[in-house]
Amino acid sequence: MMGSLPERTLNQLASVQLRQCFSDGEVVHQRGESGDGLSIILSGAVKMGNYGRDGRYFLSKLLFPGESFGEFVVFANLPRTHTAEAVGETELGYISSEKLNKVLLQSPTIAYDLLVSLSTRLHQSLEAIDDLKRLPLAARLAKLLLIMANETNNTSYVAVSQEQIAAQLGVSRISVSKSLKQLTKLGFIKPGYHTVHILDAKNLAKWLEQQSQTLSLS
Repeated sequence: MMGSLPERTLNQLASVQLRQCFSDGEVVHQRGESGDGLSIILSGAVKMGNYGRDGRYFLSKLLFPGESFGEFVVFANLPRTHTAEAVGETELGYISSEKLNKVLLQSPTIAYDLLVSLSTRLHQSLEAIDDLKRLPLAARLAKLLLIMANETNNTSYVAVSQEQIAAQLGVSRISVSKSLKQLTKLGFIKPGYHTVHILDAKNLAKWLEQQSQTLSLS
């Protein structure tokens, strides 16, 4: 998965982790909280998002096993930017800043792997910001589906609900429904219950490239 830590680093960090278990929907930490450690997802998933004053929720990112969070807190002493909640039964490996700093001094390759992971996720975030300004919603939706399919190594379907898509794209469920219908008419996808089947990933990617106003990165 893009942004996940390599197996060698996960194995090296296993001995200094404090394992934490969370139930579905349980809050790991709140926006604005301080902290002193790094968390690695061992199983399950964690959603990063924020609630507005009106109660609306905006999902920024879903994190899966092998991915980490808390780098801003550890390396820059910054407060939490998002509320983190468990998705399903989730297990995290928590490493305090003190333990992590000792490990990094002993094994610089771990620091390198963390930097690569963080840079990859920052790269994705910058792309998403640019897409928000340039791409129509149907194209943003198509890109999200292709990214999620790539991250889960499954190009035939993505296990996601319309509500989750709407939260991640920051739009209404009605808008998502309209865009799904548009992609369905083009023959690229087929929506299901909490699932979107990708019927033609190759041509969906080609169509998405045609919608873009910037040069391809590939």
